[in-house]
Amino acid sequence: MAEPRPQLVADARALAALADSIRADPVVAVDTESNSFHAYRERVCLIQLSTRGGDWIVDPLSVDVRPLGAVLCDGRETVLHGADYDVRCLKREYGWRLPRLFDTMAAARRLGAPGLGLSALVEAHFGVRLSKAHQRSDWGHRPLTGEQLAYAALDTHYLLPLRDRLVADLAARGAAEEARKEFDRIAAVEPRERVFDAEGYRRLPGARALDAEGRAVLRALWVAREERARALDRPPFKVLPEPAMVDIARLRPRTSDALARIRGVTPSVLRRIGPAILDAVAAAGGAGAAG
Repeated sequence: MAEPRPQLVADARALAALADSIRADPVVAVDTESNSFHAYRERVCLIQLSTRGGDWIVDPLSVDVRPLGAVLCDGRETVLHGADYDVRCLKREYGWRLPRLFDTMAAARRLGAPGLGLSALVEAHFGVRLSKAHQRSDWGHRPLTGEQLAYAALDTHYLLPLRDRLVADLAARGAAEEARKEFDRIAAVEPRERVFDAEGYRRLPGARALDAEGRAVLRALWVAREERARALDRPPFKVLPEPAMVDIARLRPRTSDALARIRGVTPSVLRRIGPAILDAVAAAGGAGAAG
């Protein structure tokens, strides 16, 4: 099977052409890339599509994708891998509902496949090993590189031939009807609202071993980190790592120099949240601790 040569869709004219191109296709492969590792509020940054005749990558940061939704949600079969996350993202951002979904991961699980990841399934069925080099890319950053586009296209390029093999195997085992019920359950999942739990710090490894003052510091850090992450539009773990939070609560540094000696407190952490950390320590009673 040839490597994909995806077409980038980044303006209204190209999107209209794509919608017209796939309108006659009864089955379309779909995937998304989001920036959850790089932003506080994740968003869909790419939508990958494949038909029997081509591969496309839609840039929803550059073009209004609503006309595409009118085609994808009109009752044709959409093929996704591990669809739960993509379904939630597409519903949250665009209100799209995919009525005839086929999930290749769910199908492979029902068939007892030893490896359920897309890479494992593609290698098992087609002898191709997919790269994972851009798995943690910042998909919200522009411009995208050619390597990123090629990587993203592979997530849908093999889905339709994989779907064909899984359909045949499900039918041979008399498992097609139960698989369809599972696909319908996946298609019905709803987005989860992000809700901050102010007491979530209690679940951090090492939190229970802290004394009362340390737990008070940890709670203050937990809240301060969330506020700063929201303001910076960064994931909380990138603002201040959780192991460092527990160490700060245990050691209770009073100065920037003492704080900088704690593992995980990098110069960028000091710059972004250092004063708030020291304020949290002081407010929770850290003035009596060594620094």
